[in-house]
Amino acid sequence: MFQNLTELPGRQHPAERVLCNAVPEKLNKLRVLGVLAGGDLSPERLGAWVRSAHTILAADGAANDLHAINVVPDATIGDFDSISMSTKDVQLELFHIEDQDSSDCDKLLGVAADKGFSEITLIGVEGDLLDHVLGNLFSAAKSKLKVRFSLRRGIGYVLKGPVRMGLDVPVDTRMSLMPISDCSGVSIEGAHWPLNEAALSPLGLTSLSNRAEGPIRLSIRSGAAILFLAHPDLEQPSWEEWGESTRR
Repeated sequence: MFQNLTELPGRQHPAERVLCNAVPEKLNKLRVLGVLAGGDLSPERLGAWVRSAHTILAADGAANDLHAINVVPDATIGDFDSISMSTKDVQLELFHIEDQDSSDCDKLLGVAADKGFSEITLIGVEGDLLDHVLGNLFSAAKSKLKVRFSLRRGIGYVLKGPVRMGLDVPVDTRMSLMPISDCSGVSIEGAHWPLNEAALSPLGLTSLSNRAEGPIRLSIRSGAAILFLAHPDLEQPSWEEWGESTRR
């Protein structure tokens, strides 16, 4: 179980903070932030997301980025080939997982699922290594959790059918629905180029650089895809809309 936290420099704890020894129904309402080692967001934006979260999990070297802004996560997960010794020494709880057939993102998502969480927001996903970016996307698609990404220019949602989703996004939000497996029954309403029961595929039809004309409604009968939404208003921490994605 996670340890109870004392007040840490630079860390704000919401009054409603609940840790992993809470009852399951409360776990599903937590704002769980998983920090990866991409280092693609500024310390200011990283700090804003950290302050907005209830529970913070770090993947290996991502703990170094948190340490730089005086934040200690609730748990740090990985094979620890990237974390500095000075950072490692101050961690609250370490999950050392040697498995070389899984990435640090796989390990973090696995621990989060084992702890009883149902959804998570990942930050530090992009970095500058395309293979790591793709690996993080695939890890999220394989996970039992509902996963979304905080990105440099917006937000991303991992959608696995059957799913329906409604989002109230700003007009002219740039949106792309990129399949990562064959998808059937794909419909999008509220976009400049709508779809109706379409079939999407990584090697076939995709929905790249579409544009929202108001609230969007999206459904996928089967398959997995990632919805990317880019707009300045979506770059600040927000948790309210994440609950609107529901399986049918």
